[in-house]
Amino acid sequence: MEHHTIRGRIRYTSKKKEIMDKVRGGETFIYTTHVDGSRSLRTHCSIDEDSPRTLRDTVTNVDKDWTPTYGFVQIHVDDAFVGSSWFRFTKTMAECEGYTIKEGRISQRLELTERPAIFGTHPIQADAMHTNVYPLEQGPGTYTSPLYLMCSFHHRGADGPILMHKRGLTVNYFGEEDVTVEAGTFKAHHFSIGTNIDDDYMGTDKHPPYHTWVTADGDYVLLKAHCTGYMQTYYELVEYEKQKNFF
Repeated sequence: MEHHTIRGRIRYTSKKKEIMDKVRGGETFIYTTHVDGSRSLRTHCSIDEDSPRTLRDTVTNVDKDWTPTYGFVQIHVDDAFVGSSWFRFTKTMAECEGYTIKEGRISQRLELTERPAIFGTHPIQADAMHTNVYPLEQGPGTYTSPLYLMCSFHHRGADGPILMHKRGLTVNYFGEEDVTVEAGTFKAHHFSIGTNIDDDYMGTDKHPPYHTWVTADGDYVLLKAHCTGYMQTYYELVEYEKQKNFF
């Protein structure tokens, strides 16, 4: 079968003074583009810093227009199974079938008036792909997407996974940059996610700015990311390989 596949690894570290550059987890991903333009992202993610330590496996599928079609999320928290769910999206409906320790067997169906622009599953590479909603032809600025859905509102995605609904995601675009990370040097787009633009923000009632640099080749591969304010988490691409028909 004809396809292009990217394999990568992202290192999670901290920029807090007391644990500066300490490794706090990581993520591996396999990201396939099919001949019809649809894309499949598979990830394995581990957050090892303090509780809730979170281990996540996900599959996210989008069509040629980057619209979510299917998804799967399984999580363990502090070495215990928490939940596993399958998701499907159409023009008129979002559904979830799963089992969680908290909710038990779940079967959700949400009637929609529009297709969701984004389905958030919490891997850092999945977050990077959300920035595709920004219309680059408008140049630097701010854009808020239409409907987006999540599997968890927890900052670490440490609960659920269930179907959760939000109105829109705000993406700020700063322009192109050359970015060097451990995996190499790339042309990049610089974004931040969210309405908060205060990098010194130390409150906890809203998420601090989430700066994200992605490849400018149309694949939106995460190169590096930094949550500022009180979070001070940092993410960097340390391995990258792209080729046609891996197998």
